[in-house]
Order: sequence, then structure tokens, then C-alpha cells
Amino acid sequence: MSPAHHPAHDHARTVAVIGAGPRGTAVVERLVAASNDPRWQGAGPLVVHLIDPHVGQGGSVWRHDQSEVLLMNTTTCQTTMYPDDSCHGVLPAPRQETLADHLAAEGLGPADFASRAAHGRYLARVLERAEADADPARLRIVRHRAEAVDVTGPADGPQRVRLDDGRVLTADAVALALGHLATAPGPRSLQYAEAARRHDLLHVGPANPLDVDYSSLLGREAVAVQGMGLNFYDAIGMLTHVAGGRFEEVTGSDAPPSGLRYVPGGREPLLVVGSRSGMVYRPKPDLSPYMPRPYTPQVLTSERVLELAVRPAGVDHERDVMPLMLAELRRALQDMGATHLADDEHLQHLLFPFGRRGGPVDHAHQRTVEVLRQALRAATEPDPVWVTVYRVLIALRIQVNRLQDLGAYTTESVRADIDGHLRNAFASWASGPPVQRVRQLLALEEADLVRFTGPGMRIDIDETAGRFTVRAGGGPVTLCDAVLEAHLPPVDLPAYRSSLLGAWRERGEVQKDSWASRGSRRRMLTGSIAVEGLYAPIGADGTVYERRLLIGVPVSTAQPGSAITAEPGTGAQLLRHAEAVALRLARAGGALPTT
Repeated sequence: MSPAHHPAHDHARTVAVIGAGPRGTAVVERLVAASNDPRWQGAGPLVVHLIDPHVGQGGSVWRHDQSEVLLMNTTTCQTTMYPDDSCHGVLPAPRQETLADHLAAEGLGPADFASRAAHGRYLARVLERAEADADPARLRIVRHRAEAVDVTGPADGPQRVRLDDGRVLTADAVALALGHLATAPGPRSLQYAEAARRHDLLHVGPANPLDVDYSSLLGREAVAVQGMGLNFYDAIGMLTHVAGGRFEEVTGSDAPPSGLRYVPGGREPLLVVGSRSGMVYRPKPDLSPYMPRPYTPQVLTSERVLELAVRPAGVDHERDVMPLMLAELRRALQDMGATHLADDEHLQHLLFPFGRRGGPVDHAHQRTVEVLRQALRAATEPDPVWVTVYRVLIALRIQVNRLQDLGAYTTESVRADIDGHLRNAFASWASGPPVQRVRQLLALEEADLVRFTGPGMRIDIDETAGRFTVRAGGGPVTLCDAVLEAHLPPVDLPAYRSSLLGAWRERGEVQKDSWASRGSRRRMLTGSIAVEGLYAPIGADGTVYERRLLIGVPVSTAQPGSAITAEPGTGAQLLRHAEAVALRLARAGGALPTT
């Protein structure tokens, strides 16, 4: 029996959305748009239960009551919650306000970087407007400031959502936009934690920066920081903030390369920083007042991506795609007259300054500092060549993600090339922090509070000294009395601490996904949740739970390249998936016909 013809029951025309961050908010906004569709059926309003401990605040990551110190790494004009023509949606989209439009009254321009709290205020405003736009005779939104700890029910029937305050809601279908989830510590983290207990040291495992007590690092002699991406930059901002330090502008001939002087609060530790690749993220170029249009590939075009994706033997990245990437960069540089830089050796060094495999390097600290100083100069000017490379690499990352999404790569190439080094190179160029944060990092280095280890960072425990030891390659050993794992928890279904997913695991209503390449069809297990198509989780016995729809991080294998925000004019996946899920919820709730 189709959802539109269910017999009357006490939960008829009721759906639930778990998670009130960007994806959950987008689903609700699209449900409101659907409720204005001429096909919307009567018989009372569709009730939408929106469930999140931080509902109305932007969700847990973006909640608007957090410190203004934590920054977004995309400009205000690169974020929106409303689909445009590029999304090719079927529902109306009368509102078009971007984050830039929303924050203009606060004095921020389109190319400025907002705080995460400011984005939370924008998300709260989008939800408020959706509620105001909803005709209560057609759709009613009910907020629940609570955590969903379980969802039960048959694969194709009503679902029961249990909240941590004891309430149980019944719904025809449930969308789950869970975001990054806490995980149980892995083997290395457990070793660090146990050593910390034995020797009165400190270990801070992978976590959302909002959940880290940075004040616990104060007064330590030296902290080993594992990770050089955005969480590391978050740690820089938060640690100096809680320490009471400040950054002062310095001008004139005596100004240091950072242009800042750090005045310590007095208890800052030395940060010994490294990672597998040793590559710290470069700053986003300062392109104010307006951002340029996205680069359109001329070599690795969409047509070329589709041609590669259907090769029966599969695609080897180094053999089939890397030459096209280099050709794309060469062409772009030649077109702007920078022919002296358009050679493969120079481009390879730009992409992989420490080599592709992250082997040991000499003078790692100074080389890292030079990479950062050069990047800061180029991003601040901004240097046209630097901006061109930045724009091309953003476009190439999209094309590589599409190839992986289409299953084009061999499993071996994904492991060795994409996960091995390319993803980190893309991130270090295209996912970096604002210029301000890199200036602060260099100022800390100039104050002798940061030391870079280079590639191949390894943390061990010296039982005799009662300290953590940090080494990389053949470099010197540094003793530390704390470890900060500066990265988010991995996507790993077996390790998730979520009560909801734990209940599904115990009942066999969810399973880990695997990915098969073209050619050999060799499968590679991932930590992602296995789904039918794009959204519905698959149980251990193969049952498809079609009334449970997952979007975002936990299903990253089915939805690769999921961005944390949606960029206008790019056909943003976040918004396209939100509309598709909203339509499925409305159909399951009997508010829209199934065809």
C-alpha cells in the first residue's frame, strides 16, 4: 500500500528530521517549499519534528553561542542555504539570501571570513523564516531540544523515535543529518591515553574543537600536536585565546614576516607540530572585495570525466589523470602569461613540497616555515599566479571527486594515490584557513612557541623519562608532556559512540559499506554506512530501511565530497540531497503523491 493511501492512524502525516545543522535545516526549508506545491494533499497538516540538542542555534558545530574565535574557512559569498538554478530542483525557491547578504548588516563583505557563530545565526534565521513561511494548515514544524537515542520500526512502515528525555515520537519516515560523530578511541589513541594515566601526562583525542578543553594544555612544557589541517588552526585560535595572549600589528622595516607580534599570556606551551605528510594548510587568498568566478576546466572537462569513468579496466590516477591535471595547470598559467612557471617540475613542487609520499626531509622546520611565508605573501598580495593555481585546484578537486563518485578509479589507485597523497594536497591548497590565522601561526613560530617536525611524525612513549617522544624521519627526538590529536574523529561505523547508531548496530539494522573499483571489482571496506542508492541504510541481512534517510558525513561513501556548506551557483550537493530527502519524507507522510 503506497504511503499516500495509508489508513488513518495516530501518526499519519508526521515525519522527523534528526539534526538541525546545515543539512537538517535545509531539509526543513525544502519541506516548506514542498508544502506550497500544488500537488500537496489535504487531510490536515504534515507535522515535522525537528530534533537536536541545539535546535534553533544552528546545530552543534555551528551553534551561535560559541566563541567568535572559531572561523569559517569559506567566504560569506560562498555559503547559502537556498538552492538556485544550478541545483536543477523541482520545488520553488523564492528566497535567495546568502550568508553574505545576511551578514552585510554586521559589516562583513562577500570575500570576508565569518565566525562559525555568525553562520549559526544565519542557520537560525533560515529556520525561523521557514517556520514563518509554512502555512500551518499544510505544514507544522515542532522543535525538540533533545537527542534522538534510537529509531525503531519496520523497514517500510512507521518509525518510533526515542529521545533522551524519555519521550517517544512516531513518524512515517525519518531523515538523519547527524554530521561528524564522536568515536571510540583507536589503538594509538588508547596507547596515548594509557601512557598519560601512568605518567601524569595529558592526552586530548580527536574531537570537535568545541568539545576540547584547551585550558588543560596551559602550563605544559611541550605539546605534541598531531595534525596540520583546520583543527590545528582552530587549536591555535582557541589556545591563544584561553591563554590570554594577544597579537599586535607591527609595521615598518623591523616587522617580522607575519606582520604580528604575539604577546603571551604566560602559560603557553611549546607546540611540536607534524603529521604524516608534514604539509600544513596554506591560507586562502585575500580576494576582497569580491570573489572571482569559479574556474572552468579546459582539459579535465566534464566530458573527459565521463569518458574516463566508463573505462572497463578502471582508471589509474598517476597514469590517466595526473597528466591531465598538470596539463590543466600548465594551460591556465600559459593563458595568463606565466609561461616560465608552466612546467611539470615546478607544479609538482607546488603540489607536493615535501614529495608525494611524505618521506623524511632535511631542515623540516625551516622548510615548513618558508612554505608558509611564501604562501602568506602570495595570498596577501594576492599574487595572480597563486590565485590561478588555487582556482584551478579547486576545480580539479571537484573533477577527481566526480571520478571517485562514479567508481572510475581502481581500488589500488584510491589507496595509493587519492588517499595516499592527493587528497591532502588538494586540502592544503583549497581548504585552508583565512590569512589572519596563518599570520597568527607564523607569529607564534617567531615567538618560539611552534616547532614543525616535517613529514612522517611519530609519537611514542619513553617509559624511563615518563614522557611522550616525537620524531620524524632522522630528526631529533623531542620530549613532550601532552598530546593533542588535532583532527576530527574518523568516519567509522563500528567506532561510533552515538546511542542511536549503537542501537542499530546491536539489532543488525546497519552495516559498514564497501567500495568496489571498476576493472578488478576488488572491494575496499570503508567506515561509512551502507545505503541503498543514496539514503536508505541496509541492515546486516540485506533489509533496506526505506523510511530512514541518511545524509552527510556518516554516508560519505555514497555521498563523496560532501561539503560542510553549500556554495551558490555550483549545484551544491548539500541542497540537492536536501530536496530529494524532503520529497521522500513528504511522500512517506502522505502529503505528496508517490509519482
